[in-house]
Amino acid sequence: MSNWSNQQHHFASAKADFEDPDFRPGLDLTLNQLLETRVKPVIQWQEFDSRVKTNRVGGFRSRFKGRGMDFDESRIYQIGDDIRNIDWRVTARTGETHTKIFKEERERPVFVLLDQMPSMFFGTAKVFKSILASHITAQLMWSTLADGDRFGALLYGQDMLGQDKHFEMKPSSNRRNCMRLLNQIVQNHQSTLTDCFNPKRQSSLDELSISKESPLRSSLRRLKHLAKPGSVIHIISDFNDFDEDCERQLSRITQHTDLHCILINDPIESTLPPAGLYGISNGFDDGILDTNSNISRQEYQQNFINKKNKIQDFVIKHKGLFNSIDTNYLQHNLSDTMRSKTSRSKSSGSKASSIKGNR
Repeated sequence: MSNWSNQQHHFASAKADFEDPDFRPGLDLTLNQLLETRVKPVIQWQEFDSRVKTNRVGGFRSRFKGRGMDFDESRIYQIGDDIRNIDWRVTARTGETHTKIFKEERERPVFVLLDQMPSMFFGTAKVFKSILASHITAQLMWSTLADGDRFGALLYGQDMLGQDKHFEMKPSSNRRNCMRLLNQIVQNHQSTLTDCFNPKRQSSLDELSISKESPLRSSLRRLKHLAKPGSVIHIISDFNDFDEDCERQLSRITQHTDLHCILINDPIESTLPPAGLYGISNGFDDGILDTNSNISRQEYQQNFINKKNKIQDFVIKHKGLFNSIDTNYLQHNLSDTMRSKTSRSKSSGSKASSIKGNR
């Protein structure tokens, strides 16, 4: 493990947020915090090293040569070359037919699938998982716009009645649209935060028949239509409802896109606190957590490892990137744990991303 954020970084603007007496650090999300990620990135990303999968023109340079805006070279005509690209001046000067070769520039839209389900509004360390996920989304947006690419997002969650809610923005380079997205992230966060601790929510959920289809699954189905070939897909979630149906939906998407899964978790989700009795509450009911049993502690830890390995193996299989980040500002370095798996998958070209801390 390695620190990837300064301990003093509270994910808030000290001047704008902490002066507000109603502001609750680690729970409340403000637009100032998301704007701050533009000049103070939370983490550093590793770029994908994969073939371009789109035929759109844009600012991302392809490895392939073809028809495009940038002239590369002239070479002797070969059977199959487009006669429209014949370089008549060189042909006349040399007496041999030459053709022009161009370097294509490709567009690489970036799309984020952001989990804003109630399970993300939890944290025992510095911040809620939802806060961390929102900041990563904002940083990705600023980075994408700086590279001249288009940025899009799909937000999914649940309202007070347990009904699924979605917000989507098709990839765009318009900063006004992106600012509206940031405002929507803040609005959704604060609204869900209020609902999660509203007693009426619990009584409503008890009377409501929840749909069998998980919000993540329905969001992936929608994402399949939004993400065009060549897009980079970042999924930021705790993956609590990641099942076989989600795998099938995501497998179809990765056939023409690059995938990056970011698992957001809290330290207590991976390891139980020291042995003892702890008072716990979900906001409505109280209980006692007994962590004295070593067997239960091992099973609890193993369940989280199995969950992480399931997602990690899926991403490796589809030649993507995987990271696990917890709310204690810790990046779980997967380089060593994935080395053996990566060596067995060299033919597939998969790899793990390394996130370094801003010190």
